[in-house]
Amino acid sequence: MSSPNKKRFIQNLFLLLVVAGLAFFITTRKEDSSNLHQTLYDKSIGDDAKEVIIHSEGREDVVLENNDSVWSVVKPTKFLADKSKVHHLFTLLSENADSQYDTKDKDLAAYGLDKDRLSVSFNGVKIIFGKLNEVTQKRFLLKGDTIYLVQETVSGLLEMGEDAFKAMPKPSFIHEKTE
Repeated sequence: MSSPNKKRFIQNLFLLLVVAGLAFFITTRKEDSSNLHQTLYDKSIGDDAKEVIIHSEGREDVVLENNDSVWSVVKPTKFLADKSKVHHLFTLLSENADSQYDTKDKDLAAYGLDKDRLSVSFNGVKIIFGKLNEVTQKRFLLKGDTIYLVQETVSGLLEMGEDAFKAMPKPSFIHEKTE
């Protein structure tokens, strides 16, 4: 074997070993999926929520019920709930938690979680809303014995009470076509 061919052979052999090593690393590596995407969803909620209870301090609790995939507000008054608002409410369960802490040895008042001022329960699984972290602009939430730090967008909806789930009337300048 001539010197240039021998040099190419060694380079190709080296590259083959690198590719084989990478392939081995990728196929044998096990990811710790427990921390990849921690959300607020809980198995005890189930795959099909039937009841949502919203508590906002100073207001009567709002109860939403699912009957054959149709959501209705049943307390304090009864009416069909706006589908888009209910969908928006359920986005909370899929929000990624940036951090989570066990409540053991934590001062819940420091996180605004010592009292139930604002909360939502999905099939009995309660999530309490605490203070907004001014640095990250994310909110502290308490579910069970765990504090989560989450970028959430539903607290304003919850604070509005039952009015948040009423369908907005179409503006008068929008007319449906009739044929």
